[in-house]
Amino acid sequence: MNPLNYSKSKLNDLFSDVNILFTDNLEETISDYVIRGLKRLFEGTMKAEVQGYLKAQRYERTRARVDYRNGYRHRNLVTKFGLLKALKVPRTEKSGYQTKLFRRYRRRWEKVDRFIREIFIGGVSTRAVGWVMRSLLDKEVSASTVSTITKALDHEVSKFHKRSLSDEYVYLFLDGVRQRVVSCGRAVKKLILVAYGIKRDGHREVIDCRVARSESEHDWTVLLNSLYHRGLKGEYLRLVITDGCRGLHAALDMIYPQVERQLCWVHKLRNVANYIPRRYQIDCLKEAKGIYSASGYREAVKRFKLWCRKWRNQTPKAVHCLEKDIENLLVFFKQDKKLWVKLRTTNMIERLFKELRKRTRPMSLFTNEASCERIVYALFAKYNNKWKDRRYVVFN
Repeated sequence: MNPLNYSKSKLNDLFSDVNILFTDNLEETISDYVIRGLKRLFEGTMKAEVQGYLKAQRYERTRARVDYRNGYRHRNLVTKFGLLKALKVPRTEKSGYQTKLFRRYRRRWEKVDRFIREIFIGGVSTRAVGWVMRSLLDKEVSASTVSTITKALDHEVSKFHKRSLSDEYVYLFLDGVRQRVVSCGRAVKKLILVAYGIKRDGHREVIDCRVARSESEHDWTVLLNSLYHRGLKGEYLRLVITDGCRGLHAALDMIYPQVERQLCWVHKLRNVANYIPRRYQIDCLKEAKGIYSASGYREAVKRFKLWCRKWRNQTPKAVHCLEKDIENLLVFFKQDKKLWVKLRTTNMIERLFKELRKRTRPMSLFTNEASCERIVYALFAKYNNKWKDRRYVVFN
């Protein structure tokens, strides 16, 4: 239509919409404008929907009509743009009409629920989430609502534990992290047993996790047996990196007996330090670290023998502690030299644990195991998504 044909009132209406760009409080004005426009769009869409359902226009008498209008009900709806107040939803006498814009009884878009979950998982308390939502979308949510929304993760947690696995992993890191959980009315320490893997193409992934009472052989066997039966047979598995837990090694003897194991040097040197008198600790540990920094296996064995001869008299228990596991501590030398730094410790999985502790520290403790699993799964799923398009070229 030619603008010259517009009437004066029409031009005034058009200019009133543009005029908001010249107000002082531009951000809030635009937000209100978007909300009003979205509300008009929703109400107009529902009018068209109900007309299509009735198969008749307003006041039209026809045999094709299937129902009759029965006024409106008002609904508040939280969208990602803000709160739509008193949205007019058409009603019909037979209650046969249901809009496709949102599900029955829903007060929020699913995207808003996901947004609330992300805020909570990011470290904001259930009460503080309400304040954040009020600031962003002009709608406060209660702590119980936040808890209900996060419970929707239970289905995703179940799928994560049951999904099929590819047998493409070449390196497997196994370790556990402690969390406080309420059990029988008291706070107890539970272990989150975690399996972290690197595939043949260099992609890394948190494969699975399990809330357990301890790092016993039984608990590790349950986790490893699940991995095996879901597809991780270990055909390409070259090395399993662990912290030296006896229960874990007993489980590995049963599930993956053919795979070599590398003990974590960080965990082992902590144990060694417990047997060294304080006056010897700095020098003794410095020379022990030189063993894994050697240029190759033979050089490492030579340094180990020199270290044993030098410190056996002063710290016999420390020497014995390292000596009994030295064979499993030097396994990483059999792998590509570029991988030695990555494979001689469990630091790769410890970085994840650091992020998990950072997230759970403000919570003090979990009310039950299910709530613990939700947070742990959400954090691991976040990193798995982050790593989808990244890979370690050195592992390829």
